Amino acid sequence: MLTLLTLATLSSSPALADSTGGVTGTVTADAAKNLINTVVYVKQGDKGPASAKTVRMDQSGLMFMPHVLPIQQGWTVDFYNSDSVGHNVFTMDGEKYDLGTWPQGEKRSYTFTKPGTYRQLCRVHDDMLGYIVVLDTARFAISDKDGHFTLAGLPAGTYTLGVWHEKLAAADLVVTVTAGKNATVTVPLAAK
Repeated sequence: MLTLLTLATLSSSPALADSTGGVTGTVTADAAKNLINTVVYVKQGDKGPASAKTVRMDQSGLMFMPHVLPIQQGWTVDFYNSDSVGHNVFTMDGEKYDLGTWPQGEKRSYTFTKPGTYRQLCRVHDDMLGYIVVLDTARFAISDKDGHFTLAGLPAGTYTLGVWHEKLAAADLVVTVTAGKNATVTVPLAAK
């Protein structure tokens, strides 16, 4: 089950930690099923440091898990096969890749160098679909099943937040973060 994912740079220095704030928000939509998996990210403002990290996307139950995976540009995704059948991973988006087909218990890896949305597909099972959203920022979050998200550890300042959703859209949001406090926003999703 996908849980709330919050990624931000935090400092262990008390003086610096006190100079940060955050954004807490709620996604709204006509259908409750659309509240989960909305990616909210810093589009303009402090984007945080570039980092290298490896994260996991599994193929389990003939599905990509998680269904939506936001990452920072330069991160590597390990694609696992937890099913008892062979799986493939490919995309026709952005950098276009095909990692081949492999059996249960094995993995393939790919490092994403360009921002964008990459549909994850399987040549063996044409109904499998997942998304990797590659961002040029370290400051992003994904909404949980109730539409809640948190961007923590943001330096005080004004930010423009971008929003990505598989089927719906939302306008950019401008928010001001104050040190030691959380700004609250509502993200109304509507038809694209």
